[in-house]
Amino acid sequence: MMNKIKYIFLSFLILTSFMACQNDDDVVVQVDAMVSEPGDLLNEAFPFSKIRVEGQGLSDLEQIVLDNRINVSFNPTYNSDKSFIFTVPFDITQGSRFGMQSITFITRNGSVTKDFEILRPLPIVSGFNPETPLVGQPATINGDWFYDVTSVTFDGNQINYTVNSATKITITVPATATTGADLVVTTPSGSATRFMDVSLGFTIVNVSDFDGGGERISWSSYGDIDTFNDNTTGGPTGNYATLTWSGANTNGYNGTSGGGGANFLSATSTDGEKGYIDLDISANDIGAHVAVQLNTIGGVNYGYNFIVTDTNWTNYSLLLSDFSDDYGYGSNTNGDPDPSQINEIKIGVVQNNTPNPTVLNFDNIKIKYME
Repeated sequence: MMNKIKYIFLSFLILTSFMACQNDDDVVVQVDAMVSEPGDLLNEAFPFSKIRVEGQGLSDLEQIVLDNRINVSFNPTYNSDKSFIFTVPFDITQGSRFGMQSITFITRNGSVTKDFEILRPLPIVSGFNPETPLVGQPATINGDWFYDVTSVTFDGNQINYTVNSATKITITVPATATTGADLVVTTPSGSATRFMDVSLGFTIVNVSDFDGGGERISWSSYGDIDTFNDNTTGGPTGNYATLTWSGANTNGYNGTSGGGGANFLSATSTDGEKGYIDLDISANDIGAHVAVQLNTIGGVNYGYNFIVTDTNWTNYSLLLSDFSDDYGYGSNTNGDPDPSQINEIKIGVVQNNTPNPTVLNFDNIKIKYME
């Protein structure tokens, strides 16, 4: 009887073991979906995205191989029979590439291979080095995803470039550039645009921008001015200054000033052929007669007078060697004004040969010197 019981028990153990082996053999490794966080992409993803793999028979994951050559790391802690998570790697030195490729999941019970697409991100332009590059000189574009660059343009025109890495491109700033413009980097995935300011080789001093910036913030008026406001709102670049002359002639002159102080330029900036007074002006009428004057330099009162030909905002860049003595009406026998000695700029209206009233708006006053 005892032998019979032993026989029955032994047979049960053998049968149980056989069925267990059979169950192991019947495990099916299946991947139903690969979902990229936050869940909007299926079986495709951008580099470094987290992927949730869903299916069955996925426990005991041993290896993930991408494109038959790249081992993909994963955290076994989050591995279950129905899902696990991994991060899409991307390293050109290891052979990473964009596009459709295979991905193989290897478990203790078998493996499964699926098609998976690595999407190409849009390029990113984060900045420039130097921040304001000099025209005609090299500069570096900093950013990311500079793969297979097809063009680099500045102000809509193709420029020469060299792709140094996925994060850096070397360019030559066009020698013909006269102002900043949009720089565009294009790859097969699309384009990235960023405004790049450029330097023309000037030292530029912000005298007054009437938005709280500059060397001279508080302005006042004098002479036959009717009204003056150095905080007029609604200009194209913020606040601006407005003066009105309505025909008064008690003093025979008028003007506005931000006052004097330290000289704007260094003591070595002495060549009047290299210095400019730069400002934006609009007026109520064509024919408005503008007076731009400097502080007294070497006993001489330098000025430059001109007539407005466009009532819209216009930028004027006035060469200092064109300034004359006697407030702009002299013969300039004393020579050009010394840019290094300028510490005050005055804006007014010439009271003859000008509309009555004349409303003059001005903004963004700078002194520039070509080093």
